Amino acid sequence: MARVTTRAEKTKRPLIRSAKLWVPIGILLVLIGLAVWGSMLATKAFAAKDALEAAIPLASKTQDMIAAGDVEGAKASAAQLTEYTAEARENTDDALWRAAEWVPIIGPNMAAVRVASTGADELVNGAVIPATGITIDALKPQGGAIDLAALQQLADTVGAASDTIDQVASDLNGLDRSALIGPVASGVEKLDEAVTKLKPTLDTADTTLKVLPGALGADGPRNYLMLFQNNAESRGTGGNPAAVVLVNVTDGKISIAKQASSADFNNNRDEPIVELNPETAALYGDKIGRFMQDVTLTPDFTESAEIMRAFWAESFGTPIDGVVSFDPVALSYLLGATGPVKLATGDTLTADNAVSELLNRVYFRFEEGDQQDAYFAAAASSIFGALMSGSGDMSALVDSLGKAVDEGRFMYVPTAEAEAEFIAGSRIDGKLPADNSEKTMVGVYVDDITEGKLDYYARLAVDATSDQCTVDTPAFTTTATFASTLNPNDVEGLAEYISPARFFAKGVISTDLVLYGPVGSTFASATVDGAPSAATALPHLGRPAVKINIVNPPGTSHTVAATFTGAAGEYGPLEVWHTPMVAPTEVTITTPGCE
Repeated sequence: MARVTTRAEKTKRPLIRSAKLWVPIGILLVLIGLAVWGSMLATKAFAAKDALEAAIPLASKTQDMIAAGDVEGAKASAAQLTEYTAEARENTDDALWRAAEWVPIIGPNMAAVRVASTGADELVNGAVIPATGITIDALKPQGGAIDLAALQQLADTVGAASDTIDQVASDLNGLDRSALIGPVASGVEKLDEAVTKLKPTLDTADTTLKVLPGALGADGPRNYLMLFQNNAESRGTGGNPAAVVLVNVTDGKISIAKQASSADFNNNRDEPIVELNPETAALYGDKIGRFMQDVTLTPDFTESAEIMRAFWAESFGTPIDGVVSFDPVALSYLLGATGPVKLATGDTLTADNAVSELLNRVYFRFEEGDQQDAYFAAAASSIFGALMSGSGDMSALVDSLGKAVDEGRFMYVPTAEAEAEFIAGSRIDGKLPADNSEKTMVGVYVDDITEGKLDYYARLAVDATSDQCTVDTPAFTTTATFASTLNPNDVEGLAEYISPARFFAKGVISTDLVLYGPVGSTFASATVDGAPSAATALPHLGRPAVKINIVNPPGTSHTVAATFTGAAGEYGPLEVWHTPMVAPTEVTITTPGCE
């Protein structure tokens, strides 16, 4: 008789084939796998964390060594640095790690750690290590020329480093930082700060090195006009540009092509040599375009350069590719880098005596203008020769040029659009800021109308105050104190060229002080030595400008103040720009409530 199988018996299976066994075992194995996976990830994460934390101070140390010119130290530090970043990258850039990036919540953090680790390694290998091999000595003249091939090699290195920075920055910007936990967000932020710090420097260097070959005559000869502004006879951007040098640059070879003085131009002409900006003419008169000695009255050096190019074209016809402004104080900075220079006259110029020799003693030594011109020509030629020979420390030379730029003693206006775009917005371009977004600039400019070289004895101090951080419509007050330090007992002994006494008594200085308010502000009031002034303001360069004349007998001073009212809006930090004088100008800025 056949056995009947019950329902229970039909569903019963051996334990080894039953889900009752495999489901919990499967879950247990998954948990064990996850635990192992998590443990492995944790090990990798801690290793990456330790490596990156060790890399951070070392990266800072390497940057400092590069900046200080310690090439060997920077290379050794960078080699150690790359070991740390490589370890961090190796631990965070594999299939195991990437799989975790799909897990909710922790995934974005895992991805961020990988991007940060990879980015740090890319920065070190693509930017920091190449930077240890960069030296500005590639820009150092040898035998009167700059090696354009070495310059191109430097440009390629910096360009690749700049591309690396851009890629890392792009990767960091692609992260969803809102999903990051504190430690991860902090790490990404530190890397982001490092990129932000490096990027402007590399971008500037990259652009500079792309522009330099053309500027140095790689694409054809270049002619540059250099104006040496005489601070002993003040003008808006420095002084009377009585000495002019034409510099030719061809395939990196730099030479003086011609030297000229103010007597070589058609001055006191009936009409300005070019059509003037009506605002400039209203404020400074049309003499700015009728006398070569007055082309620098305006603080806008771009306009001065245009006028000077026209004067040069009329007298000599040479096409000009750029106009450079320099003064004897800036030359003294260069001499600090090159060392003393022997002149053809037998004299020696040093960083300590250049200013007094070129702006004062020369007029006591030589009574005739052509003798003075010959001395200036010898000085310019000898200093130029020292620079072109490659003498002196290149880092010190670059620092001295940077100082001259910051003080408004070195300006450059190119005719090439690419070069003009590159320097736009920097102090070297000779323009006043066009708005108040990055900086709120007020200006004090000095124009001597004495006819002489008495500003060698002049001193300027400027005080600027603003409540821009505490009110909606701020007030800006600029106070300029102009003093003559000339001893009354020394007046009779002054050289005739220093004080001809044609228009004013001997030793007396007559000065137009021109005070500029911020962009978009309005002129409120002015005082002279504390008494109200009837002066009115004229518009110039998007600003109100008030011009007040003062007369200083020997040993006296006058204080001129002007207040301007700003429109409602945001204002950048307050800055004072002023005519670069023979002696340093003391500047005080007070902005209550600002950080």
